[in-house]
Amino acid sequence: MRFFKWLHPGLHIKRWLFLFGLGMMGTSFGLVLMFNYQWLAQIEEWLFRILYEMTGHYNYTVLATVGIIIALIGVGIMSFATRKLIRTMVGVVMPSEYENISDLILSNLKRTKGPKVVVIGGGTGLSIMLRGLKTKTYNVTAIVAVADDGGSTGRIRQDLDIIAPGDLRNCLVALAEKEGLMEKLFAHRFGGSGNLTGHSFGNLFIAALIEVLGDVEEAMEATSKILKVRGKVIPSSADKILLHAEMMDGTVVDGESHIPLARGKIKRVFTTPICPQAIQSAIDAIYDADAIVLGPGSLYTSIIPNLCIPRIAQALCESKAKKIYICNVMTQSGETDNYTVADHVRAIHKQVGCRVIDFVVANNGHIHTDVLQRYAKKGARPVHIDKKDIQSEDTILISTDLVNPERGVTHDAKKLANVLMDLINAMRTDLSPELLQYYLKRYNIKHR
Repeated sequence: MRFFKWLHPGLHIKRWLFLFGLGMMGTSFGLVLMFNYQWLAQIEEWLFRILYEMTGHYNYTVLATVGIIIALIGVGIMSFATRKLIRTMVGVVMPSEYENISDLILSNLKRTKGPKVVVIGGGTGLSIMLRGLKTKTYNVTAIVAVADDGGSTGRIRQDLDIIAPGDLRNCLVALAEKEGLMEKLFAHRFGGSGNLTGHSFGNLFIAALIEVLGDVEEAMEATSKILKVRGKVIPSSADKILLHAEMMDGTVVDGESHIPLARGKIKRVFTTPICPQAIQSAIDAIYDADAIVLGPGSLYTSIIPNLCIPRIAQALCESKAKKIYICNVMTQSGETDNYTVADHVRAIHKQVGCRVIDFVVANNGHIHTDVLQRYAKKGARPVHIDKKDIQSEDTILISTDLVNPERGVTHDAKKLANVLMDLINAMRTDLSPELLQYYLKRYNIKHR
């Protein structure tokens, strides 16, 4: 059965097997001409004599049968040798999760031809989603916020005057072909009591590349090659952005890391500089996308900072791709207290300046009581799904189980990727009635 996998449509193997056969026929014919056909005639005459002595007459049928057997043996030897050659060449590079190379080729071809998905956000939520998406398509572009100013990232920004590398690092590792050791290395934080204390190796690595290459995009491309990233990671801007939040009482909080600590109700967020310049490759990716996904992640400190860049907001409004928002499972104290799903969508629409969200994906999966109690102590609760208000935003709600039971309220990368790819594949068929109805029925969605 493994042999027949090589004949699976899309592997581009059958054409080469046919060409290999033609080559062998040509080689055989050339050898016959080179060594003179008389040699074959003598062998044929020798076989005829053996058969005559055994049967008492010339048996052409038996001779033809011998020829077929010899040919089949030759084909078998060629197949065996080819198989051994391929296994020897790829055995040391083929990932262990694949039983044979045909599975690997088919999987890579499928992902290479996958939909072009642009994800916009930052923080831990974005990297979790990317881990799931890279198993579905290699055409993933992550546009990442660079306004973080806390921890190791904040110190590097202040000391080296560069954009925030922390979220970029997380996304690069999440899209790496093989995580493992490199993930641990990039996430490693130095101990001790010196200047390196608390710094992430990955942040320092990216900062060093930015200084050496002198360009943020080139640094991302170099890091991607080192990590063998499946997709692209692009900062939303190369400007050194400082995020501000104006509260309902009129006070202004400076710095992304300080906004949640203010414990106030956010009226709006804005940046310094007022109009950051977007990176052109990020804009191009938005216009070229089959689907655009916002979130999951902190609404005001991970997602909306990208939308504070005028050209990104404009591209979202003008792009013909369907836009999907992944709502957080829980509210965030000091940022989205008492927010419903519709409140999240309204905040994005207000910032962008138009209604862009076509679908919002929200969790309705069960969360353990002890987990809810633990989060309640931090002032967080499950985001309420208010269906009528969501419909008023001209947005289709998709509510399904998205949480990982072992991690409390964290999105499950596999579940999230499956839901997204189901929806994106339906949209790539121009929402054909049959496929759309199947999808909507599967998730109990009422089409607007």
